[in-house]
Amino acid sequence: MNLEKEKCATFPIHWTIWVSLCQSVLGSRAEIDLIMEQPPTAPELGQEVAQNPTMSLPARLLNVFAVPGEVFAEVKATPISTSNWLVPTLCSAIIGVIAAFIIFSQPAVIQQLREQQAKVMDQQVKAGKMTQAQADQALALMEKVTGPTLMKVIGGVGAVVASFVHAVWWGFILWLLSRWLLRVQIKYAKALEVVGLAMMIGVLGAIVGMLLIVNVGRLGATPSLALMVNDFDATRKSHLFMGAANVFYFWQVGVTAVGLSKLTQVPFVRALWVLLAFWLLQESFFILVGMGQFAL
Repeated sequence: MNLEKEKCATFPIHWTIWVSLCQSVLGSRAEIDLIMEQPPTAPELGQEVAQNPTMSLPARLLNVFAVPGEVFAEVKATPISTSNWLVPTLCSAIIGVIAAFIIFSQPAVIQQLREQQAKVMDQQVKAGKMTQAQADQALALMEKVTGPTLMKVIGGVGAVVASFVHAVWWGFILWLLSRWLLRVQIKYAKALEVVGLAMMIGVLGAIVGMLLIVNVGRLGATPSLALMVNDFDATRKSHLFMGAANVFYFWQVGVTAVGLSKLTQVPFVRALWVLLAFWLLQESFFILVGMGQFAL
């Protein structure tokens, strides 16, 4: 009887220990399952994002041709980077200098320039604004000025200046249009980055234009409507408008509009119409006031 009592007394104790052990094990597994089902905490998410590196500068310069939306979304999300506009501007200047040296090394191009200058002088004589003797003296002076060497220097310097003026001017225009018409305030430095990266389209356009001029042997042989004109005349407004209708100009405006849309968070169509309208007005102004060279 005493033995049976001892067994009955010890059984509940052993059972209690077993139950406690099972509860502790099951409880631990439940906690593990719960932890595994929970989403990562904020620091873990931050570390995961940090492991995904942003685009390098060469990647941005190339991706702007194919996926400009992704490039400009990153530009908006990252700190200001001077290289985003400075490097494309330098690329534009370098390609412009090379193009000037190659184009003005073509005898056919130099001859066309002199023929256009002679045509302008003839028009001045017919209009009574100068005598024939004065026109001959002016032509003689222009032949010295428009020599291949001097034209290369003028063209190269002009390409460098034009590249930096374009970046600064259009950066200001994007900043201004976003405030006045889109009613969104953006930083000028970010607008400058968008304009700079979009200039890579113009760099490609300059290379294509240079190759066309060298192969066709005409100044107006650019990827524009002027390519259909055999005797391109820079003094005729209709020819200048055709020269301004350049495929790469429209492409660059479209890519810039993508960047403006990303910076201001407005629909792309709205940003495109605002930017395209201003560009058309600017091109028309330059051509109509006799400054058509700035529209090409």
